[in-house]
Amino acid sequence: MKKVAVLYIATGKYVRLWPGFLESAEKYLLKSCEVEYFVFTDVDHLAEEEDNPRIHRIFQEPMPWPYTTLLRFEIFLKAEEQLKAFDYIYFFNANCEFKQPITEEMLLPRPEKHEHMVFVLHPAFYWRYNYEFTYDRNPRCKAYIPMGLGRDYVCGGINGGDRDAYLKFCHTLQKRIRQDKDRGIIALWHDESQINRYILFRKDFRVLTPAFCYPEGWDHLPFPCIIRIRSKARYIDIPALRKDAPETKLSPAVARWNHFAMRVARWTQNHIFKKGS
Repeated sequence: MKKVAVLYIATGKYVRLWPGFLESAEKYLLKSCEVEYFVFTDVDHLAEEEDNPRIHRIFQEPMPWPYTTLLRFEIFLKAEEQLKAFDYIYFFNANCEFKQPITEEMLLPRPEKHEHMVFVLHPAFYWRYNYEFTYDRNPRCKAYIPMGLGRDYVCGGINGGDRDAYLKFCHTLQKRIRQDKDRGIIALWHDESQINRYILFRKDFRVLTPAFCYPEGWDHLPFPCIIRIRSKARYIDIPALRKDAPETKLSPAVARWNHFAMRVARWTQNHIFKKGS
């Protein structure tokens, strides 16, 4: 039986999301595998932990926005030695809720296709041209992707893969994020920007449809809802949480260049590629 480690962060009021996550995971997530949960939290008790030995609570102090998100790979590596005992490692955002049975065939990397990692297309961008993706466009940032590059835009809230590939992924992004942070730079969409840069020139990963990242309240996606992304606003005061959050602003010169590059990309798409189609 394959062993799968699930990574989950629940500091502060995010712990309110844990019971719903656990209940749905126990019902639907990889029932043919041995699934264990590594929960990084500041609370001294989690729902069901007394009765479920597969729940491992690891202390993690709350951090102001966006650092819990930005530094999540560093957080995960606190449990690196324990994670080495598993075949696969997956991270799920706190507000994920599983709505249908998820099998190995649906979620795990496919060795016959030389896949080692798994990511999910972002529901807001899966159908757009790459110049519309909200990649980080700051050349000083380790997550930088120039206009015109990029095939996919994946979400930051769900990812995983085989153990060795995932731990390497965590180490690489931890290093890049720390290098940025030491220079006072924060990627535009934090870990999500860094993940999209990580996969930019790679082919060893599987991409799942937005069915695995289906926002609550949406009903227009042409996919079934497999993993619902619950609205955090029902549990947490998001504006208060993110008030006065630090961010890196583009220099005027870079902003002008990106605006010009966007116009060129849009014109090229509309006048050259469409004519040839």
